[in-house]
Amino acid sequence: MVWIRKLGGVTLDGLQGMGRMGLFFVQTLFCAFTPPLKFSWIIKQIWFIGYQSTLVIFLTGAFSGMVLGLQGFYTLNRFGSTALLGPMVALSLIKELGPVLAALMVTGRAGSAITAEIGIMRTSEQIDAMELMGLNPFRYLIVPKLIAGIIALPLLTAIFDVVGIFGGYFVGGRLLGVGQGTYFGEMANYVGIEDVLEGIYKSLSFGAIISWVCSYKGYHAGFGAEGVSKATTQAVVLSSVLVLFWDYIMTSLLF
Repeated sequence: MVWIRKLGGVTLDGLQGMGRMGLFFVQTLFCAFTPPLKFSWIIKQIWFIGYQSTLVIFLTGAFSGMVLGLQGFYTLNRFGSTALLGPMVALSLIKELGPVLAALMVTGRAGSAITAEIGIMRTSEQIDAMELMGLNPFRYLIVPKLIAGIIALPLLTAIFDVVGIFGGYFVGGRLLGVGQGTYFGEMANYVGIEDVLEGIYKSLSFGAIISWVCSYKGYHAGFGAEGVSKATTQAVVLSSVLVLFWDYIMTSLLF
């Protein structure tokens, strides 16, 4: 019966953790919809999460598109359908790879920093000092990051998609001989607005997930450097897993 008791304890701990995360998200939403918003803090976070992630998004998008163009050309060439290289690259990036890979890159670059920043503030008692001064930590620390993540992720995803499409054209068109008119013309025939909206909806939800999970882990980080490092690792892993899980849920149930 010992293993049953241990299994029950693990299950209860997991449910309690999910409940605390849910309440954290609800409290963040309540503060987000309660004026006044700290616009200067939001702009600062958009700069940090969005603008400073542009380079890694640009490089990741370029090489992802080039790999898709290369692999897609040789695959489609077996069936004599190389004219469909453009739609294949565009749909793969816009519907799936763009939102997911952009979210994973932002998680590694900005999400880990968000957790470490809030975690250090927690361990150094800066958050406690804010509460003693009558300031709401959610309004100053969590809400700006949530709103900035929701705004920045779709923009970064759009950059990823555009750069990836041109990366696929560079390999498929310039190096492997697919014509420019064929590549972009067929893309216009097969890619619809509903495909673009699917990628936007996914990136919006991914931005909320990353900001929520990373802020939560930092806010409840353990004591000392070990606690912050553990919280940062957990935030990156959990955010990445939730992004992939939610991507499957949205793809299978909503689209």
